[in-house]
Amino acid sequence: MQTILSSSQRATSEGKGVMLVRALKIILLLGLIGIFLASCAKFSLDAVDGTSGSGTTSGSVRFGELGGYEVFENRLIVGYEDRAAVDRIIEQLDAEVLIELPKLKAVSLKLPISISEAYQVLKKLKLEGVRYVEPSYKRYLVEPVKTHDEILLSPSSESSEDPYYPHQWALRTLKAEEAWEKATGEGIVVAVVDTPIDGEHPDLIGQFVTGYDPELGVEIPPDTDYEDPLNPDDDHGSHVAGIIAAKRGNGEGIVGLAYNAKIMPILIFRGYESHSGYYYVGDEYVAAGITWAVDNGADVLSNSWGGGGYSQLLKDAIDYAIENGVVFVAAAGNEHTDQHWHYPSAYPGVIAVGASTARDEIVGFSSRGDYLSVAAPGVNVLSCIPRASAEDGGVYGTPYAYWGGTSMATPYVSALVALLKELHSDATPYQIKRILEETAEDIEEPGYDRSSGYGRIDAAEAVNVDPSTYDGSVDFDVHVGEHTGTWAVPAVYVTLSRNDGPNYYAKTDDYGVAKFYGIDPDEYDVYIGGPNYLDMNAWNLRMAEELAIATAVGISGESSITVLLESSFVADLTADSTGDYTLKLVDVFTGSEAYSEDFSDSVSLSFPKTLPGGPYYLMVERSATEGSVTFEGTVTINGEEIPVSGAIADGETEAYVDEYGGAGYWWTVF
Repeated sequence: MQTILSSSQRATSEGKGVMLVRALKIILLLGLIGIFLASCAKFSLDAVDGTSGSGTTSGSVRFGELGGYEVFENRLIVGYEDRAAVDRIIEQLDAEVLIELPKLKAVSLKLPISISEAYQVLKKLKLEGVRYVEPSYKRYLVEPVKTHDEILLSPSSESSEDPYYPHQWALRTLKAEEAWEKATGEGIVVAVVDTPIDGEHPDLIGQFVTGYDPELGVEIPPDTDYEDPLNPDDDHGSHVAGIIAAKRGNGEGIVGLAYNAKIMPILIFRGYESHSGYYYVGDEYVAAGITWAVDNGADVLSNSWGGGGYSQLLKDAIDYAIENGVVFVAAAGNEHTDQHWHYPSAYPGVIAVGASTARDEIVGFSSRGDYLSVAAPGVNVLSCIPRASAEDGGVYGTPYAYWGGTSMATPYVSALVALLKELHSDATPYQIKRILEETAEDIEEPGYDRSSGYGRIDAAEAVNVDPSTYDGSVDFDVHVGEHTGTWAVPAVYVTLSRNDGPNYYAKTDDYGVAKFYGIDPDEYDVYIGGPNYLDMNAWNLRMAEELAIATAVGISGESSITVLLESSFVADLTADSTGDYTLKLVDVFTGSEAYSEDFSDSVSLSFPKTLPGGPYYLMVERSATEGSVTFEGTVTINGEEIPVSGAIADGETEAYVDEYGGAGYWWTVF
């Protein structure tokens, strides 16, 4: 498919010239019952300022991926423009409301059927006022690597104020004491989005503000022991909190990098009633927790969890945080693999964190990826665990333990963000991110690399930088439409790729817009991605080997580009007897004839350039009514031939063309 890039705002800086174009492709997935809906909400090619018309058909709805992902089988998240549209879905599916998210214009529903069954129902409906439907994906803590070597922690210590401070190698590596001469996190609130925390831990008590349990919809009072004392598997949040804000000079244990900051617990993992293990509460409750934290004074969101599955709801929640000046920090993962699918760390604007060692090397388990921002200490990190876990899980029976992982590296970055926010309360998330990146100690390969990002953070250097040095962040939109520009194309992955620095990923929404907030002004290649070959219900997933490239786009200042996809749909049919026939394209939703072409024995139809993309039935009509006739041939999309057939029985005048000879098969074209 050929793509046209046009700039309706000034998308290149002075002297860079107009944007050149090469071919881009979207390869359509052929399902058992057809090629699924691709065309979506209308938008004007002149309206590239983020405004769009409203979607009016089920083609305007983005369906989230199912195949290959773990999901909550009986939940459905609906993003809407018109809340009344959700009530119509509730009626159709006999569903119940789990949680309302009005600030994100979304609702989560409890279903009496599986989500795949719900998809099949909804794809047959005219879903006016609906932006997207998607599953609630199952995500996981970035599991720590636990070290039980008690030699690392002496029962006695040189420091009486913080006895185990000498064992915190990470603070020495980060030059914490130099940084503390400038800032300690005073007045800053870090939301720890994690498991329950022992708020009565001797090194943490007094370090909390009110938190939130979004699944139950209740607030967590400060200094509350909210964790299950019988469940050692939910100790993660306490360890993260200690790294950030364990008290200094209190005669107990360790010191947090931002020891004067306050912790806001946001509970998104809950232990089972059996006191064994824990579960993720779901994307809808996480989104509720994020918005609650933003609205209740959080300055930083620390996230040591993640997983696969692109959620528009989580993207909207993170955008809400960033737009409100809250810095979002997330662990890159402990999968070791080089990847670009781990969420929330791969969303635009997020500070994605890898784990480094005392030798300033990236540890083997730390995930690599072109979304990585910085690294931080993540091996043999000493921090708090709940008091109830001390006897079995703590070194020498104390409520402290050595853990490793990007889960531990992330709170060090969150704590350094707290120091910077204390010094520069008006600094934007982009400015904070750039300070961390520009002052990082370059490790691994010279310059930016996929293992360490810009390098290991340096607290002493970071607190000396004026954020106004980095005031040139960009909000950039990529509009994707079908070949006439009449309809937008949702659920397309868009990549902004460059040679030096993190790449950025987003997915087009129901208006066909992929939004990138607070990115670096730079030269980027634009990639369009698909399909999701794992999922017969949702029709694309960014896969690097199936992307094509456009020439570099210079991004400077707020800007947008529009990408139009050219149809490659061709239908070839041959009748087994000569007659008077008409090949028709019939609009799936209205049933009206969109195009017709007469033929006597064979026909070759390229999709008409004047028709907007969308779902169409392919139908043959004849003028005579006697005798039976069979049609066979192919439909070709992107060079791939799909056999099709149809038959008009004696006494009939028309037939839908599909692979099996039955009605109800449709083709989606761009």
